[in-house]
Amino acid sequence: MIRKLILILACSVALYANLNVKIENLIGSQSYATHKNLINFVFSNKQTYYLPNGNINYTLVSQKLQDNNLLKLKFPTTQYIDITFKFSGETKKSLSILKDVLKSLGHYYYFTQEATSLNNDFVWRIKLKTEAAINPLKLSKALTLRNSRIKDIIREGAYNYTYFLDFENSEIYRTKDLVTSNELSLKKPSKPYMLKIANANAINITSRPGNKWHPNIVFYDNELNILEVYKENGLQKSLRLDVPIDTKYIKIDDLYSLINLRRGISITKE
Repeated sequence: MIRKLILILACSVALYANLNVKIENLIGSQSYATHKNLINFVFSNKQTYYLPNGNINYTLVSQKLQDNNLLKLKFPTTQYIDITFKFSGETKKSLSILKDVLKSLGHYYYFTQEATSLNNDFVWRIKLKTEAAINPLKLSKALTLRNSRIKDIIREGAYNYTYFLDFENSEIYRTKDLVTSNELSLKKPSKPYMLKIANANAINITSRPGNKWHPNIVFYDNELNILEVYKENGLQKSLRLDVPIDTKYIKIDDLYSLINLRRGISITKE
């Protein structure tokens, strides 16, 4: 009984220490040392902040830090910081999702320093120009919307971060549903239409009156490899296209400007 109790206490201490290490990675060593007593109090119910698989629940941890004014992200001046992303999943789709997430968080100014496969994972290292570190709460929420998540965050120094991400079951954000639906009526786009499709031999696209549309349509597989491209320089009011085998996504754009699709389009699948 005593040995069992000692084992439980040892596991609890290890769990607690691990959580504190992750919190220190998020807020920095100096801030962690300053607010250690508050952190211990706020995160006293430590089991709450773990996922069933044992990983940290970064959404809950980051939210708690922010609620207690502990998530300080701004730098004294604009900095170039080193960011490394390591992830599993289809590389093309994962990178597309990740770049879309960065854009949604307002991080536009970066350049790639490394992009390579390593031990079944992909490593993407960038130099990011920013006034603040990537907000872990916003990052976690943005990834959740894409059926992805943060596995771990490691901070090495003030301006060097590594993010371990899981894209195994990821989805392209805000795709139009042609999986459970057989037809769609789409309004004026702010960016090219992206459809998720299944069980289709062909699609019919009808342009609304008032459009001057020059079709630019790309068919992708589940990994966002291009299967086929259809382009038409002439104006089109309606067209029927065969859907290539293994198509999972379809991008519908105009060759020249999305303004040409300002009236929207209708789509049905066969």
